[in-house]
Amino acid sequence: MEALKRYLAKNSEEVFVLIILAGVAGINYFVPYKLVFLNFFFLVVLLGAYYLEMRKAVLGAVLCALMVIVHVYYFPSSFMPGFGQLDLWMNILAWCSFLILTGAVVGQLTHSLKTKVQRLQKLNEDLENLQEEAGTGEEEELEEAEGEAVLVGNSPGDSWKEGKEFPH
Repeated sequence: MEALKRYLAKNSEEVFVLIILAGVAGINYFVPYKLVFLNFFFLVVLLGAYYLEMRKAVLGAVLCALMVIVHVYYFPSSFMPGFGQLDLWMNILAWCSFLILTGAVVGQLTHSLKTKVQRLQKLNEDLENLQEEAGTGEEEELEEAEGEAVLVGNSPGDSWKEGKEFPH
């Protein structure tokens, strides 16, 4: 299972394209009402936008749209459940537009989220470094104060460890 995860992570772009091609082929050959199942590609594009990046998700959405457009061009009857050809093309155009827009929006949101997470990680590292420096500085000052300012006696006239007099 671990080997499969590594393979998918390493070849995520190829897997993305393979899912698109398999989806188009499956919908083309096994589904009689193809127009309804075009929304399957939203899932593919959403996953691509999340795991890849915006540019690759939009390119995947464009690939899906082009493949469906070519298929509709050559086999329009397979997408017509009972309305005119103009209605069919308007539905395909709306579907393609929403698919591409979804890929762009989710990709941008993912990019924004990753940027914010990286910024927060950097701020946390900076804060930890500052806390370490502040803690180290306080310890050094405390050690210096203990080394230089330890009283030998208790009264105001008694001398310090270093031979200095206590101020009145």
